[in-house]
Order: sequence, then C-alpha cells, then structure tokens
Amino acid sequence: FYGFTDSFAKGQFMARASGKSKLLYFITESVKKNLIDRGVQDRIQVINSGLRAFERRNKDDCEVSYRPCQESVHFVGPHMTKRKFIVSHKDFLTALNSGAIKCDKFSDPLSTQIRELTFGAFVIALKGYENNIAKKMYLVMWRCKGDNVNCLVARPEMAGFESKMKAIPRDDSMELGEVAGQSDEAAATTNISSRFCSIQ
Repeated sequence: FYGFTDSFAKGQFMARASGKSKLLYFITESVKKNLIDRGVQDRIQVINSGLRAFERRNKDDCEVSYRPCQESVHFVGPHMTKRKFIVSHKDFLTALNSGAIKCDKFSDPLSTQIRELTFGAFVIALKGYENNIAKKMYLVMWRCKGDNVNCLVARPEMAGFESKMKAIPRDDSMELGEVAGQSDEAAATTNISSRFCSIQ
C-alpha cells in the first residue's frame, strides 16, 4: 500500500503488546540495541523511548489498518515509493489547512494524481527537503471518499509549518517530483512507554 523500500527498518517499529495494537512506535537503532534487544524493558519500567509512527483505524473502510503519524512521518516518508508526493511551495501551503481541502485547489499535476488515490492516508514532502529528515517538511494527509483531502496535522503544528515556510525561498516553478534516495537517520527525541514486541 505504501510501497516501503528494503531500506525501511521494520525492526525499529515496535508495539507495547502483541496483537492489534492501537499505536506502533519508531525507536532509534541505539535504543533498540541497548534496551529492547537486551530485554531491559522486562526488568524496569521504560518511559519515553520512541515516537508514534503508525496509528490503527478501528474502521475497515481502508485497504490497510494503519496510517502514518505526523510525529515521525519524516522517518517513514523517505522509504515510501507509493502514496507520496513531492510538491511545490504553493501546494505545500495549500495542504496546510484545516477541514476539507478540494483537490482542485492543488496544481494540475498534483490534483490529478491525488484523485487517482484510493481512500486512505498519503504523505507530501516539500520539494528539495524530501531527504532532509532534520527539517521535517513532511505532512500526513488523508484521501477522502469525495473530491477532498484532509491534513492530519494539529492546528498548532500547522502554525509552526507556516512560520518555517516563510523562511524558505518560494519557487512556484517546481513541479511534482519523484521519490529520491534515503538520507542518513537523524537522532530522534524519543517518547515510548514500557513493554514492546517487534512488529514484523
């Protein structure tokens, strides 16, 4: 569904328990190696060790149960080959809106490709920043059943993106891009609770 590449580190995505967990978390390689792989979580209570990565929907109206979370989409997005668009400054700003966003609000190349998506989550990245994890210029979006999309970003965080966009030179000539290669993993500020099991 998301077209994850072989470089996608499945072993760094954990759940608090077995079964269909509500949330899957992303942990850094160092946390996995020094804590999880050594079973430290079985002996002490581990607090704050990862980022929310995927959230499970309770409804069965989508092809997959889990959607990416905004909190760690910059770690997930670079490994996606499907349902990801690299967009211009203008289209990125268009996506930063609450409520339903009409597909025709985006540029013609992007609006056409969004309409071709099935119901469910997708991500967009600002052109030129798609492999810069530190800048976190990714947004989690939702393809609705009508001719609309939603931005799954909290309003306060949208304001932060809008401030960052003001500092980025605007280039409306940039068209929809292709998926680029993976960048080196940046250190994550971690936030995960106690017991985990690997999700394969």
